[in-house]
Order: sequence, then structure tokens, then C-alpha cells
Amino acid sequence: MKLRGPASFPTPSRVLIVQVRRIGDVLLDTPALRAIATRFPEAKIDFIAESPSDEGMWGNPRIDRLLLAPRGSGVRDFLKFVSKIREHRYDWTIDFLSNPRSAQFAFCSGATVRVGLDRRGRRWAYTHRIIEEAADRDLYAVDLRLKALEIMGVPPAGRELEIYADTIDTVERDRVDAAVALLPKGAPVVALSTGTPNPGKLYPPDLTAEVIAGLRRAGFSVIVTAGPGETPLAEDALKLVKDPPPLLRGARVPTLAALYRHVDLYVGPDSSPKHVAVACGLPTVTIFGLARVANWNDSDNPRNVVVTAPGGIPEGIDEAEFVRRGYLRTISPQVVVQAAKDVLGK
Repeated sequence: MKLRGPASFPTPSRVLIVQVRRIGDVLLDTPALRAIATRFPEAKIDFIAESPSDEGMWGNPRIDRLLLAPRGSGVRDFLKFVSKIREHRYDWTIDFLSNPRSAQFAFCSGATVRVGLDRRGRRWAYTHRIIEEAADRDLYAVDLRLKALEIMGVPPAGRELEIYADTIDTVERDRVDAAVALLPKGAPVVALSTGTPNPGKLYPPDLTAEVIAGLRRAGFSVIVTAGPGETPLAEDALKLVKDPPPLLRGARVPTLAALYRHVDLYVGPDSSPKHVAVACGLPTVTIFGLARVANWNDSDNPRNVVVTAPGGIPEGIDEAEFVRRGYLRTISPQVVVQAAKDVLGK
């Protein structure tokens, strides 16, 4: 990795981090946030996120201001938000996403140092551009961020993800406590996420039902979660299960974090619940679909196990072809269950 731009980095008193993307992306920023806060303990750090991904930063003690980016493309809302960004005259702005929208926010911050990925059409927004090299292609997203910061003179302060949202939303915490109280006592508890509407990540409902049945036969208790708008996906699987396990509907980030403090294992796709589970220190068995495993799973943590299509997936395949070939159906429920047993030593 190289960082193209002026070699000097003035000590910042105010830092802005821009992450207008999904919940998992926000949580993967937390080790970088911790590194900056550790290196510059007097600095104020602000964070831009979108709803509902901002929940990943709720209660984070390292953040001074959590700024909610406006939805839509209205000029009036954009200018109003930019005015709020510029209020604090940032010294550093760091944009680890570097899409067209985040690049606009980074540029409009007016920071002396503006760091972003070297992407065509966005280079104009940054004073310093992160040039990824061949060795960076298979870096875990956390390590990519930390490597860029090291070039800026900011050493790592650990690679662990952090989450505090369940300390803020007591209503969801109470709802989870009530659900967990109804689970059978004595058996290890698996929190199973039935998935996301993304067809490149959605494990088929009939196979999900087989995973649930297999986990129960192996002696696990199961509780199922479905995010906002994802309940029909969960119900498609649960209607195939005899005596369906409890379902936590509309499970947001605080809901998941509260639940994962109580259970023994996460099983599910590579989506935001997986990253919430990792941030809670929970072992995970992740069913990977159309994604680069090395970028989204910490291979250095043996408690993070992945299950992929046997034989792998051809490089460069698009989502339509991935779905047409049915790669996710080639992942056996028995393999998923065995991975869960191996992680927990059953």
C-alpha cells in the first residue's frame, strides 16, 4: 500500500470519519477509530453514517458527534448537511469507502488532510490517496484501514471490533431478555440469521430449515433473527421446521447486540448480523455467498469459521450467473451443522 500526497501529517485536534454504507462497514471502522483515539487522546472525533447503519456507532465513547447523512439527493438538504460538517474545521477527514457520495462529504469538510481510496472519478476529493497494491487485495477490511493509518503515523490499537448499541436502546434489550428467558435451560444457544434479500447471500429457506433441525439434533437450542423487512424470509424457512424455534422479528443493531451477549454461537450469512456478532466477541459460522471471503472475515481468529461452495466460485462471476448456477445450494446443511459443532467442541 502507498499513500500518495504530502508526506507530513499535522497533529489533528478534530478528525472526521466518513462511512455512508452498511452496518458491517461501520463496525469494521471501529478498530481504526480506536487507533486514532489512542494516538491522539485530546482530539475530537466525529463520524458520518447513514440510517440505520448509524446504530453501529450508538454509544461509542470515542465519538464526539455522530452525524446522520441525509437520504436522497435534494440540494437543500445536502447544503444544510455540508454546513454542519464545516462547523468544526476538521484537520483530518478519512473516507475508507470513497464512493461518489462519501467523496463529496470528504471534500466539503475542508479538512487540511483528506484521505480516501484511489478511485477514478473521486481522486479530486482527497489530498492523500490510498494506492492499493497486489498484496492488499486479500486483506481483511480492518487490516486495510489500519495499514493506511500506519502510513499516517497512527499505530494499531488492536483489531477487535466494538459495539455499544445495546447499552443505549433499553427497550430492545428488555425484549431480548424476555425472549432468551423462554429458551430451554442448559443447552448451548445458537443465534441463527435466516438472511438478507440479497440473492448473492441468501441461503435457501429449505436448507436453512435443515440447518435448524440439524442443530437441534446436535443438542443446540436455536433462536432465529430477522432484520427489518426480512421477516418473510425467516418465515419461509420456519414453516418447514417442526415446532419452530422463537423468532426475533425486526432485529436491529441494538437487538442483535443484546442477543449476542446471551448466546454461544452465530450461524448465518455474510451480512450485518455476522459483524455485530464478531463485535460482541461471539464465535461465528458464516455461510459465504458472492463475496471475497478474505476481505470480510478475520482469518486470524479461529473462532470465525466460514463455509463456502465446494470447489469455490469462478473469479469475476456476476450475481445473476451466481444465482443461476445455484452455488449457495451446493453448501450442505450438514457441513454447516458440523462447523457449529467443531467451533463449540461438541
